[in-house]
This record gives sequence, C-alpha cells and structure tokens, in this order.
Amino acid sequence: MAHSSSCLSLLLTNRQISAETQMIFGHKKVDYILDISVKDDLQLFLTWLSVPCLTTHISTLYANVRLFGHIIEKRAIRSQLGDGGRLGFHWSFYAALERFLRYGPVGKKGHKEEVESSGYSRNMKEFADRGILVETLVLDFQSAELELAFPPEDVTYMDWWGRHWGRDRGDESERSETLSSYTTRPEWLCKYMSYWIRDLLHMSYHTSEYGKPLYEHIGIIRMLVDGQLHCEFDLATWLARLQFTGSGDTMGHLPTNGSESGLSKWKTETTLLREAQGLSVKQPSDDESMN
Repeated sequence: MAHSSSCLSLLLTNRQISAETQMIFGHKKVDYILDISVKDDLQLFLTWLSVPCLTTHISTLYANVRLFGHIIEKRAIRSQLGDGGRLGFHWSFYAALERFLRYGPVGKKGHKEEVESSGYSRNMKEFADRGILVETLVLDFQSAELELAFPPEDVTYMDWWGRHWGRDRGDESERSETLSSYTTRPEWLCKYMSYWIRDLLHMSYHTSEYGKPLYEHIGIIRMLVDGQLHCEFDLATWLARLQFTGSGDTMGHLPTNGSESGLSKWKTETTLLREAQGLSVKQPSDDESMN
C-alpha cells in the first residue's frame, strides 16, 4: 500500500484488519493531499483528499492552493489592517499548517467543558500534541476561477500587493477602482507567501515564535505555480545559517538579555531533534549566509 488514501476499505472491514492496517501505517511514511481553496483573497476552505493521518511521519504533504473569486475589495481590506500590521489570510495559512503539525488532519475538535459560577466555560481537557513531521511540504498555487479574467499585463504584482496592504485606499485611479473585477494570478499569491515564509524562517524579533514549529517539524518547503517550481526552502540549510544579529532583531519572544543564548540553545536542541526524528540536518559554514 503506497498511500493511505487506498486503504479505506481495509479500515472498514473489521476491527482486526483495521487495527493491523493502522499498525502498518503507524510505522510507515505516507503522502497526503490537501485542497486549500482561497476565495476573494480572503477566505480559506480546507478539504483533505486522503484518509485521516495514521502516522506522525509524513513523506510529502501536497497542498493544492486553488484561487477562486475576485481580488480583495478596498472595503474588505479595512478589516484586515490594524496597528499591529496586516492581519490577512497568510495567518490563516499558518493557522491551518500549525494545526496539522500539532494534531494531523482533524476536523472540528470537541472538548468537555465546565461552566463556572461566573457563567464562563473552562476547558477540562487539553488536546494532545501529536508532533506531526513532514519531510516535504509542497504548496502548488493554481487558479480555479472560471468566470473572471486575470488583470491586464500593465497591472503588476506591486499593484496587487498594494491593495493587500491598504496602500491604494485613497487611490481613485481607474486601475485601483477596477482591480476587484479581476481574479488573482496564482504566481502573485505564491510570491506573496514565499516572502512571508522567508520572514518566518529568519526568526526575527516579531516572527521567531512562529518560525520555530516550521524548523522543528518540516524538512523542505517547496512552492509551485501550476506544477512548476517557483522556490524551495531547505530548512536544514536555513537552520545552519541562522545567526544572532541583535537583541532587537532576533528571538523577540524571549527576554532581551536572553535572546542570544536562547537562539544558540534552541538551534542546538532543534538540530538534535531533527536528526533524531529523521529530518535532514546540516552543519553551519562560515562562507554561507541567509538569503
């Protein structure tokens, strides 16, 4: 059995065969396919296209990122902006990924609650962190919009990027006003997400807490557009090249006076963890630097 998606009948045959099948996949690396639909540059809908995870070690997690609908409207972008920066859908991507790395491909999780005298509920049970490992995460960006056209060639990625960051809120030009009558080019979303992933991997003052799970659970992140490679992040190489650049620039989730030693300790522990879990590791080289 090469893929868990072909074993559903075995899981449903009887208890003995189901238990034996789960035991096999519990010691076998498998591939999974996820469909991520992005509607109007704003909403994400996730559909697992294979059997729920029966192992904590995934060979390849392949995500079809399909774009529907129109480029986000000016009025919608207002709710995505705030003093803390951009709240947009890249954080929805991250939430979905972190959920998988913790729990696997689960649906809505129920839990027992206790209602206190104040009227507030308190969780009585924590969900177990399964620590899913993914050797290769593939994000393939594609357009699935059948009615709307792509913007004209004179509309650039920076025009689209400016809309997402609210830079055109006061722009009354025809280009700005008609932008939402088109659908997003998949290469734009791929580029946008690749820059954001790069920011997380730099473990900067604001992103270190979010970059940690990527290094601890993923071997390689590969980004495609319509099946063609756009860029690749070898996390073993990135981890080896990480350097402390200043208390105001690195590991912002730690106290200022402990950020340098914290980075060194975390790098050592994460390298050993990756090696023990079968993910690739590399030793730092003096002539290498972060891209």
